[in-house]
Amino acid sequence: MPELTVLFADIAQSTALFEKYGDDRARAAISTVLDTLVSISNRFDGVLIKTIGDEIMCTFPSPKQAVRASIAMQESMRGNFVLGSEPIGIRIGFHHGKVIEENDDIYGDTVNVAARMAGLAKKGHIITNALTFNYSVLSESIRHRSLGKTKIKGKLLAVRIIEIFWQKDESQVTRVSSALDLKMPESAFNLTLTINGRTIKMTEKSPNKIIGRGDECDIQILAPMASRVHAELQFSDGNFRIEDQSTNGTWLEMGGNSLRLHRDTTILLGKGRIALGSADFSDVSTIIEYQI
Repeated sequence: MPELTVLFADIAQSTALFEKYGDDRARAAISTVLDTLVSISNRFDGVLIKTIGDEIMCTFPSPKQAVRASIAMQESMRGNFVLGSEPIGIRIGFHHGKVIEENDDIYGDTVNVAARMAGLAKKGHIITNALTFNYSVLSESIRHRSLGKTKIKGKLLAVRIIEIFWQKDESQVTRVSSALDLKMPESAFNLTLTINGRTIKMTEKSPNKIIGRGDECDIQILAPMASRVHAELQFSDGNFRIEDQSTNGTWLEMGGNSLRLHRDTTILLGKGRIALGSADFSDVSTIIEYQI
């Protein structure tokens, strides 16, 4: 199997752009941004594998090219793309390793870890891990810092996360050695999930969590009507949100009301229950209870 660096770059908070400016304007703006990102990746020997909605997945021969491309992508965004009054930003994550190539697509653990790196990134961020970054042989010349260790699905040991700084104004960024494990402040936001007796806690620093039937999901739920990749839990703008990505929809019981999501997003409030694929809340083994 070949070794490649897999990079994901997507539009940050794209759902809000669609809600505020409508499908046509948002889609046109996002398409322009993605075309720019693809063009930049080509300059650094990148190969576009596919576009997934508001996201591109591409590969590079090594992390060195991915680091350079990521910085160029973020620099290209600064002040250049605005929809209405909203500056458009991107988040980037990448990982290096062996991939499975099949039918002009790539699969495997490297792709999954790269996706998790992107899931950890926020608007304007570039995120990778220490192993990939050190392999780039740029660790001494690129400003960066360690964000500590976190568990990644499919990995036995916690992975050290690296944020790469791309701003040219060095007065705004203090370089931190990758050997430094930053102490993160106590979490101000907490979300508790209970699924069939199992408890999962999320904070504002937690990576996004994918829910669905598939083995690759962070939270696997074998509901009969659930999609393989059904929904995503995320934290943004001071709120925990759930984004439905399914065929049949996601049902919420929240604040005494029932709500169906289908390819859209809502904020989770207080406490409630989530059902995948149907409004049947009778099978407690497939229901998610949550509390903020």
